[in-house]
Amino acid sequence: MPPATLETRTDENEWIWESFRYHSRTFSLAAQFLPRSVQLPVATLYLYCRRVDSIADQRVLEVGPDQALDEVEAVRDRLHATLAGRPPGDEVLWRRLGEVHERYDLARPPLEELIEGAVWDLKDRPIQTEDDLIDYSNLVGGSVGAMMLPFLTDDRRDDRLEMAARQLGIAMQITNIVRDVGEDIDELDRIYLPTAWMQKHNVAPAALEAGECVDGYPALLEEAMQVAEQHYRRSYDGIAALPFRARVGIRAAARMYREILNEVRANTYDNLNRRAYVSFGRKMLLVAYDNYDWRKARLRS
Repeated sequence: MPPATLETRTDENEWIWESFRYHSRTFSLAAQFLPRSVQLPVATLYLYCRRVDSIADQRVLEVGPDQALDEVEAVRDRLHATLAGRPPGDEVLWRRLGEVHERYDLARPPLEELIEGAVWDLKDRPIQTEDDLIDYSNLVGGSVGAMMLPFLTDDRRDDRLEMAARQLGIAMQITNIVRDVGEDIDELDRIYLPTAWMQKHNVAPAALEAGECVDGYPALLEEAMQVAEQHYRRSYDGIAALPFRARVGIRAAARMYREILNEVRANTYDNLNRRAYVSFGRKMLLVAYDNYDWRKARLRS
């Protein structure tokens, strides 16, 4: 929530951007390669996403799933009012999101899909198969890619662009899942890796809960990484079709995020006790030169 001391629009702008940077170092860094005119709208949209995510990932720990579901529905009501041109005036987020919608005509379905992803979490729906993993990742990640399109291109009627945006969002979400297995267990008692994969690789939930990287665990993670990599590749043609400045920013985000997978490999697949992160210097290198496959081959040799 914003502090009570946001007295001017400049104060609001600074709060929106600093909140963006605090919650997503990688995406906010990549966003600086986008056209300047869309950077603050992107940050505003990200705060909407954070509002939804935080109910499913943080607020639920304070109030329980039933009240958290009520709060998600309250967010849905506020979203509907905002998209109808009646943003609640008691919060910077909704007022500024209303301005973004007025300028860019945000698509309603992906904004709603993100809420359905939170409902999935709060109702504790299991992820049993690869299809479940993709469906969930599309709700919470693919939707974000689709939300971004108005800031990146005027040609939103091209279904190929939305498909590519969703593919990239799915890839990034699966990357999050690979990175955060230990944190998700410790903080939320959730495992997003499909149970079918866990059975295939003889990885028991109890072992992960104990922080044990058992013999089949690296192969299990590589299976998840392979699916993420497939979706990154499926996004490339769409990224290449974007205008130059948008293309640079989104390509940077994709490369920076994908490199998290290599950092998990560099940590000997221990994402139960260690958090993988990509250094600032490596992120900057990846903007200019993509050597992901070369590094992956070295780490796996």
